[in-house]
Amino acid sequence: MSYAFHLNTSKPDWRDPDLSVLDSRRSPVPSAPLALLPQPWRDWIAETEKATGAPADYVVQSVLAGVAAVCGAGVRVRVTPAWDEPLILWQAVVGEPSTGKSAALAPMRRLLDLVEQERRAGDEERRAAQTRQGGGKDGDAAPFVPSQVVASDADPVALVDIVSGNPRGVLLWRDGPAVWIGAADDDEDDSHRTTWLAAWDSGAVTVARPRQPARSLPRFAVSILETIRPERLQESLRSGDDSLAARFLFAWPGPQPYRALAVVEGARDEEILHRLRALSRLAGSADDPCVLAVDDRGRAALDKVLAALHAERQNVEGLEAAWIGKSRSLIVRLAGVLELLATIDGKAKRPGAIGAEQVEAVAALWRDYYWPHAKAVFDSAELSDNSKRVLRVARWLVAKRPADVSREEIRRRALGQAATAEETESVLQRLHYLGYVQPDLAHRDKPGRPANRWLVNPALAAPENP
Repeated sequence: MSYAFHLNTSKPDWRDPDLSVLDSRRSPVPSAPLALLPQPWRDWIAETEKATGAPADYVVQSVLAGVAAVCGAGVRVRVTPAWDEPLILWQAVVGEPSTGKSAALAPMRRLLDLVEQERRAGDEERRAAQTRQGGGKDGDAAPFVPSQVVASDADPVALVDIVSGNPRGVLLWRDGPAVWIGAADDDEDDSHRTTWLAAWDSGAVTVARPRQPARSLPRFAVSILETIRPERLQESLRSGDDSLAARFLFAWPGPQPYRALAVVEGARDEEILHRLRALSRLAGSADDPCVLAVDDRGRAALDKVLAALHAERQNVEGLEAAWIGKSRSLIVRLAGVLELLATIDGKAKRPGAIGAEQVEAVAALWRDYYWPHAKAVFDSAELSDNSKRVLRVARWLVAKRPADVSREEIRRRALGQAATAEETESVLQRLHYLGYVQPDLAHRDKPGRPANRWLVNPALAAPENP
């Protein structure tokens, strides 16, 4: 390979270095599409954003998770007689520390706790019925499991026990420094991954239990709402199985401007709680669910969306391809959630059929919001080896601020000898294009040969680039 540079023995003509390479190629993403959400949920999200100072993106995730929590496998969206989907959602709230993740989720968690308390108030009648079914003899009845909407223990064995007494399923709420649910972990073997995949579809599971007989469940439904830092998610996605990550809806709004806190009375909380109660009453069980049907016009619109998905999947690879492959299920489930948000208001009204308008609105939500956020997550986790080297050397140049360097210095000191001479040359060529370095043409063996030394842009040593 030959290299040709314009000979310029005078002072180098530098352009501004492209500093965006230093942020791990974080892609810009759209803001939360509140206009696509119905009232009063839209106003509640906006007021919660003002009251907490957190991005609306996180509050939207909590609303969708709230519907999944009270409905789960007790509501199914039927596309055709051979295809229906439970209202089970897996969602990831992605953000750096102190970006408002917990604050944004807390209001919905409080409302779900109230729903759970109200369900438990009626547990005595259920307990008595379960005892009668056991024949009234000590030890004949299965252990009583109290009503539960939200769970925090991610151990599949514990979750199977909880779901055994909550047949529509539960919402696994993981707001803390816990490891990403899809990470490769010594404690999470292949059997656990199989259990998680069953949870997504409300399928049958059998889990082994220490010093006890295995536990089987015909329907295991678990929605997930998980907060996680970008660097931890990136590490997990690089080492884990993409079959789990492909099922998540990601929200990663990135750096946000400061929001002045506002005093919000919270008057809408009671209205939202009223609707959550109504959704809880509407939902059935995994074996006898409430069915939301997609009508003929809705199926025609969905067919167009799925055809576009099929075409898009041919143009991508890796994590993004796997995610798009699962998006047919995500879109159908989101359609069911938005239909319930729009129609269930606490009265006797039942949801109608899902038509073309609803399908098109959900397709826009998926295409214009969730896809860009997922792509930002996957791009950050799938940097090529060369891109990683470019990022590493760029950061080294900014930190060390040398006036000039040799290729061998970069290979040894910046890359820790983890690259060949040819790979290091490729990194320098990329950084030349980005405005970080220029070949020092006074130091090369022969015309047409790569430079022996590289000049470093003085702008990298400026105070604004510490």
